[in-house]
Parts: sequence; structure tokens; C-alpha cells
Amino acid sequence: MQATSDQLIGLTKLQHVDLSIAKLRRDVDGLAQKQAIADIRAKRAAIRHKLGALEDARLDAESRLDSLRDEDAACAHKQSAAQAAIDAAVQDYRAVTARSAELAELAQQRADLAAKIDETQGRLQGIADMKPQASAMLARLEQREEALIADYRREGGLLLRDIAALESERAQLAEAVGPDIMAHYERLSKAKQGVALAHLVEGSCNTCRSRIDPSRVLVLRSEYPLSFCPHCGRLMVVDKRYAG
Repeated sequence: MQATSDQLIGLTKLQHVDLSIAKLRRDVDGLAQKQAIADIRAKRAAIRHKLGALEDARLDAESRLDSLRDEDAACAHKQSAAQAAIDAAVQDYRAVTARSAELAELAQQRADLAAKIDETQGRLQGIADMKPQASAMLARLEQREEALIADYRREGGLLLRDIAALESERAQLAEAVGPDIMAHYERLSKAKQGVALAHLVEGSCNTCRSRIDPSRVLVLRSEYPLSFCPHCGRLMVVDKRYAG
């Protein structure tokens, strides 16, 4: 394949620039702050979910407390009525006995309700104690996230600046290499994990490390200065000393 010395130099530099850009992009993706931010956001989501669950539990407990108090008020009303009936029937032994049994049963019901009310109030107090703690933890995580984002933007910004400079250099090199050779280079770069270029060195491909048959080396020499590796298919720069 025909190529000038400037195009070959440009190709070699282009490969180096592309590998440098790829490394910098991996560095951006691998910044420690990025994973830390993701972890914090996951924790924040879990805390917000917990706060939502606590609010649901508070509403349920308050509804239950209202229901228990209403039930207790109804029992108290029945107690008053039973006591009034006893007072009015002091001469009626049977009526007093029946009402006394009812009164005892109502007293037991109210004792059970009082225990349930205390338990529900305790649950509400526990929820009230947990919510400020969760909210404070959420605020601390938000502050930490803001600091990490600032660090990420600063450090990542420096890397992105270097990437932008290399991409500008890449554009100039691509223009120097020319569209025909660049078409081969871009296609192979996508197919070969970013490494599109190889050199013929001592009868071998310096990229895939495959030994090239002497008869094929003669063909490569005839295609000087640019051909393709017969093994990995990459663009192969044929050194001048191999020129046929």
C-alpha cells in the first residue's frame, strides 16, 4: 500500500495518541470518587426508603392509637352505665351480680386496652426517635456527596482537559494520514480493541507476535511501506530495510 514517510510517522503517532486517550478515559471511569458517589447515593436511597417506611409506620400507629382510645372510651361509657345500674338496683341481688360481672369484664378489657395503648405509644416514640437520626445521617451523606462531586469534577476535569488536547492532536494526525489509510485504521481500531497498527520486525508481527512465513515476508516486502499482517490483519508498517 502506498504511503509517504509523513503518513507512516503520523500513523505511529496516531496509534500512541489513541492508546493514551483510551487510558485517560479508563482513568476517568476508574476515579475513586465515582464509585464512592455511587455508594453514597445507594445509601441515601436506602435511608429515604427507611424514612418513608417510618412515616407509614407512624400513620398506622396513630390510626391504631385512635382506634384503641375510641374502644377504651366506649368501654368507659359501658362501665359508667353498669355502675349506674348497680347503684339503682341495690335491692336486686341478681341484677347487681350480673352487672358486677359485666363491670369486671369491662375493667379487664380496659386493662388490656391500656397495655395496647402503652405499647402503641412506645412504638410511636421509637419512630419519633429514629426519624431525626435518619435525617441527620442523610444530611451528612449529602454533604459528603457534594465534597466528592467537587473532587471528581476537579480531578476528572484535568483528565478531560488532557483528553481534549490529545483529541485535537489526533484530528491533525488523521488529516496528515489521509482518508484512505484512515478508513483502514478506524475499521481495524474498532475490531482490534484500539490497536490497529503493527510493524514487521525480524520476520514477525510485533503486535500479535506471530512468526510470518518467509514467502509471505517477500509479499510484504513487495507491498512496502504499508501492508496488513497475514495473521492478525492489522495495518503493518514494513521497515525500509525490508523493501523489495
